[in-house]
Amino acid sequence: MKKSVLILLFIAISIASFGQEIPFKKVELSDSIVLANQMQQLAVLCDTQNLSELDVFKVQVIRGNYKAALVAFKKRIKETPIDQRQYLDIYMHYVEAKRSKNFKEAFKNSYIKYLKNSHDIQVINLDKALILKDPTDYYISNFNTTYGNIKSEKISQATAKDLVKKYFLSTVFSSTRAIYFKEIKQDHKRRYVVNDSIVIPMKDGAEVSIVTVQRKGIPTTKTSAILVASIYAGTNETAAMLSASKGYVGVIANTRGKRLSKSDIKPLEYENTDVYEVIDWISKQSWSNQKVAMFGGSYNGFTQWASMKHKVHPALKTIVPMVAIAPGIDYPMENNVLHNYSYSWNFYVTNNKFLDFEASNDFNRWNTLKNTWYKTGVAYNKLDSLDGQENTLWNTYMQHPSYDEYWKKMIPYKEEFAKIDIPILTITGYYDDSQRGAMYYYNQHHKYAKNPNHYLVVGPYDHWTAQTKPEESLRNYKLDKSALINIEEDLIYQWFDYILNEKEKPSILKDKVNFQVMDTDTWMHKPSLGAMTNDTLTFHLSATKTDDFYTLKSKTNTSKIEMKVDFKDRESMNNTEYYPWPLEKENINLKDGLIFKSDALTEDVIINGSFFGNLEFSINKKDVDYSVIVYQLTPEGNYFHLSYFIGRASYAKDREHRNLLTPNQMTQVSFDNSKLISKKIEKGSRIVVVVNVNKNNNAQINYGTGKDVNKENIIDAKIPLKITLTGKSSISLPAWNFAKD
Repeated sequence: MKKSVLILLFIAISIASFGQEIPFKKVELSDSIVLANQMQQLAVLCDTQNLSELDVFKVQVIRGNYKAALVAFKKRIKETPIDQRQYLDIYMHYVEAKRSKNFKEAFKNSYIKYLKNSHDIQVINLDKALILKDPTDYYISNFNTTYGNIKSEKISQATAKDLVKKYFLSTVFSSTRAIYFKEIKQDHKRRYVVNDSIVIPMKDGAEVSIVTVQRKGIPTTKTSAILVASIYAGTNETAAMLSASKGYVGVIANTRGKRLSKSDIKPLEYENTDVYEVIDWISKQSWSNQKVAMFGGSYNGFTQWASMKHKVHPALKTIVPMVAIAPGIDYPMENNVLHNYSYSWNFYVTNNKFLDFEASNDFNRWNTLKNTWYKTGVAYNKLDSLDGQENTLWNTYMQHPSYDEYWKKMIPYKEEFAKIDIPILTITGYYDDSQRGAMYYYNQHHKYAKNPNHYLVVGPYDHWTAQTKPEESLRNYKLDKSALINIEEDLIYQWFDYILNEKEKPSILKDKVNFQVMDTDTWMHKPSLGAMTNDTLTFHLSATKTDDFYTLKSKTNTSKIEMKVDFKDRESMNNTEYYPWPLEKENINLKDGLIFKSDALTEDVIINGSFFGNLEFSINKKDVDYSVIVYQLTPEGNYFHLSYFIGRASYAKDREHRNLLTPNQMTQVSFDNSKLISKKIEKGSRIVVVVNVNKNNNAQINYGTGKDVNKENIIDAKIPLKITLTGKSSISLPAWNFAKD
């Protein structure tokens, strides 16, 4: 260590001992040498006593203490599973290269050797973590913003440590990205034969762009194909490589208009014919054994169901739809309430032939837009006017608030499910944003098909982890070990081997419905959704109040509970906590909606399935968007978000036709499609129910005039909404009671 650095270290000890602030004078960010020297000096002055082990490594690296950092990194790497250390490996190669006279050449050579010694799936995961989800620009921006926001000539220890850690990430990734990008892609070429220049014609003259991936070194026999049909051009190559590494031919078909297709980009509308024709094309290839399977999540789950809209292609042997959206059901609207998160998605997928990440990640634009819309109270159909850019697809959505022919033509409808006779594995999560879409397909298939060969796997996963691999914690909740299954790399291909190659069925599929019971570290296996429950906890709303809580009672009562919502008031919002993040917290907003609490439960119970409700109320309007959230209030006093429902009252009886309410007349609104969950509720817990009216900047505001909600605006808010709920209103939680087993 240089003498000057040693002197700084003694100064650092003095500063840390007395808690003094550190002198700081900004330099030009463009002067990388001066900046590096400043950050090195700052790192030396940082107190590392209260830092995590990994953060100590980062400070050591910026100090230039590479020998100690390398020892620590190697130790950490040995303790970390191989699929979780993509960043750690970058750090290690970076530190090793920094000890060389030629950094770039040393990093390149060590990384190439590392890639050659890695197995297929490890390199695929490197691609997904470092290229597909490239964090570099974020780290650079984060450091630059933090640095630029410092106004004082003295900074605290906390600020100094934060700055050094962010500089570490910024400098490590910015100095290595170009190298590892190139070498990972070169390594793919060593392993796979990729044909990404295929364009095939559809019967109506449109074009679809195709990519095929085959593993080098595998005998050239006729092989089954694993197809991903996706609008996300440029992001599914690793999925096709994974299929190829498992012995199949990986195929990607992008939505017409995407990648090399010269057609217009038409999300959602043509998958019901295009995907069928792609399957037909695959079945006629020289390498095909005329067996095709499909998998994919979200939009790529929808395309699988869309392919069977008219008939099932003879070559299609199975599908694995994960977190599948159902257009018109849960995307872009949920129970007929249109959410604005889909507004930006349209630009993301239609602005170019691939994906517009710049537009999608312009969070300032989207936050400003929704906040401006909410504050001004203009009509929902003026969003793109406020945005300053026409959103054609969004405007089309707004013309179809009911589940009408526009939506019905995209996926199987009613009896069209009856002809679907192939094995299916549906995967979703309790906190999957598209769970209701996934379960819509599942329920409709079981309703119209006779004894379908259809399995379900569901656990404590969200929209991402239910199609990849869950991490140890989800939104601050630590998952049971039994929930940590590798969906993407293991379960899916165990299923494909079972169906396509007559191997053993995946061990987790012990029955048709397989679900992980949170807080028990076990899975339950039942023949149907109905068999998940053998008991029901039913609570009725009442006006009896203690402190901030109304009471949930076991029987109907004569209560009347009133709530007023002033839609003119744009300083506050309603229903701001319906989205479950984090899952468990110490407090909820007791002023947001009507809050009801039960007595303490006298025994343990497992909540299994979707809660349902029957609300009796009158309103002084013709319509209302309402929500119901169910929490577990733990014996320790924390609120655990179990499930929620949001819907439009006028569509409660029929999502295809709007039936307006009669003002000031008592009505009953029933629902049964809340988010499914399975969780043990301990003795001593209480059930907390929040009944609310939706009024916030994340979705349409239904002013209750009975007009098209998209055209209503704050002028329609002259009279506040008044809703009166009665004691006949009930919330029922499906349960499994082991005493009744």
